[in-house]
Amino acid sequence: MAYVKSGWLLRQSTILKRWKKNWFDLWSNGCLVYYSDEEREDMEDKIYMQTECISIRVGNECRDLNPPEGRQKDCCLQIVCHEGKLINLVAESPDDCLAWETALKDAQTKSVSNVL
Repeated sequence: MAYVKSGWLLRQSTILKRWKKNWFDLWSNGCLVYYSDEEREDMEDKIYMQTECISIRVGNECRDLNPPEGRQKDCCLQIVCHEGKLINLVAESPDDCLAWETALKDAQTKSVSNVL
């Protein structure tokens, strides 16, 4: 199994709403995993895009999301999951945000039978 996309994203914590830098890996089976650093030793969470993700919002579609200082709204991503789980992310640049959006939407729409 191979990585489709990897890199740093800022992720907003659920309780304190603080921004934290995490290393993200999107696998070819549609699993998005994030870690505390690029060494991948401390996994924080994983999301199976085909089964857990309802939608992916970008830029101005991101509701009630204010990017951290120095970042633009067009760098924002939201992954909307079942049971109200919402993952707020900010990419390094608008181009990086577009690359993540494309990869995540592709992972979300892949047939589950093809990846299991």
